[in-house]
Amino acid sequence: MNSMRYLHRATSIPSAAILSLWVPCVRGSPYRLYRPLIATLSTTSSSQSQSSSPVVNYYGLFPNTFPNGAPPSSSFIINPRQLRKEYRKLQAVNHPDLISKLNKSGEDTDETVHLSSSLINKAYDTINDPLKRSQYLLKLNANIDLTSDEATHKYEFADQSTLMKILDIHESLENITNEEEVEKSKEENEQRIEQSVKALNDLYKEDADYDAIALETIRLKYWWNIKNALKEWQPGQPVNLTH
Repeated sequence: MNSMRYLHRATSIPSAAILSLWVPCVRGSPYRLYRPLIATLSTTSSSQSQSSSPVVNYYGLFPNTFPNGAPPSSSFIINPRQLRKEYRKLQAVNHPDLISKLNKSGEDTDETVHLSSSLINKAYDTINDPLKRSQYLLKLNANIDLTSDEATHKYEFADQSTLMKILDIHESLENITNEEEVEKSKEENEQRIEQSVKALNDLYKEDADYDAIALETIRLKYWWNIKNALKEWQPGQPVNLTH
């Protein structure tokens, strides 16, 4: 029951909706790492769409970094150093070699459930990346899946001013011929990314407008694609904007 109350407080998921999640054990053996409380979002607020598939709340894996759970209960902007620190500790106690030794010794075999490295890595990579983080939170909180072409196109064509701006930026990038111009473009694009992240931080609040968040996330995706294209630029070649 204490674990259930922890989940309700830390993730802002209604207690009736808490069917599974992973939270750390507070007491017991140092090898009693994690117990399963598998969670899905079976209910949502009236402003959100119902989800037909389970969405694991990755923020519950890092309670020290996110004591209040996922946005909008906490800030969209994260402390990457704190997250990295907790991630590395989580990986250490769930290392395959340690798990193998515990299984062979039989210690806590009836009560201990260890997290897979793939789940830990997926959670960390998602939260640590601002674009993936916002895409994930849109799915978690509003069942908006911007990884699908249908949803992406809906929001892309709803923001004509950004599309025109993107076309202008693409045209200027295609004319880049040297490293100095690339570095200048990188600085300008980092400013766009920073502005989008700040905008998302302002948008993720208790009465969040998830359509507005989706639009800003699409903008961030544009800037992220430009960032990747500039990173891969080679002297004597145009910037490849086909990502």
